[in-house]
Order: sequence, then structure tokens, then C-alpha cells
Amino acid sequence: MRHSTYNTLDVERRRGFTLVELMITIAVLSVIVAIAIPAYNNYIRESHYTTMRATLNGMRTSIEDFRLENGNYGSNTTLSGVSAITGRFGWTPSGDTSAYSYTIVVTATNSYDAYGQFGSGVWVRCQNRYSTCCDSETSSGSAPSDPC
Repeated sequence: MRHSTYNTLDVERRRGFTLVELMITIAVLSVIVAIAIPAYNNYIRESHYTTMRATLNGMRTSIEDFRLENGNYGSNTTLSGVSAITGRFGWTPSGDTSAYSYTIVVTATNSYDAYGQFGSGVWVRCQNRYSTCCDSETSSGSAPSDPC
């Protein structure tokens, strides 16, 4: 008889978790979240950089086609937005460009700067046709109009 009493107490004790077990679980989950969220944010930021670089490279190809056909990039001007750039250089973007803003600044008949921006702090800039592109993460400038 006594044996069944102890078994009943053991079963009743095993029904739930102790406070210590719950606190340890929450602590472990907090550490995992503290590592995962910054990694996810960096992944998203890198995807924006990659998207803008790919779009700008396609844009630069159209701009170079324009230069080959006309001998130069045209008069000094600033073209903001996909429709203005498409109207001047015949560029057709691939994919959805609604989340990004693109600008071409023709600074001389044979020089231009192209940049794309997402939000206020993520941008990519390509100076001229021979340069590689820089971005807000690797550049010393704080705005896309600053030199790379």
C-alpha cells in the first residue's frame, strides 16, 4: 500500500515544469534570438545591395549603348526615377524596381554617375563606365552623391 502512495506523488510532480526549467529555456531562446536577428538583418541588407548592383549594371549597359550610338551621354542633367532614365537611355529594368530609387547624373558629355537607393541608409553608386561600384557599407561617404 505504501508503494502506491509514493508512485502517486511522483506522477503528480512530473506533470509540469519547474520555474528554473522555464527560466533556462527562456534564457537559451533569448541567446538564439540575439544571434539570429542581426544575422537576418545583414542578410536582408546584402540582398538590397545585390539587387541594386544588378539593376545598375543593366542600366550601365543601356547607357553605354546610348554613348556608342550618339558619341556621348548627352547634355549635363540629372535623371531621377525609372521613367526618366528609360526615356533618355532606353533602359528597361528587369524585376520590380518600386522599392528602390535610381538616379543618373550626367556630369559631362563623357562622364556620369549612377546610383540606387533603398530607404535612407542603403545605397549603391557607380561612378563612370570604368569604375566598380561602391556602397553605403564600404564607402567613406555618407550619401550616394559623395565620392566612393
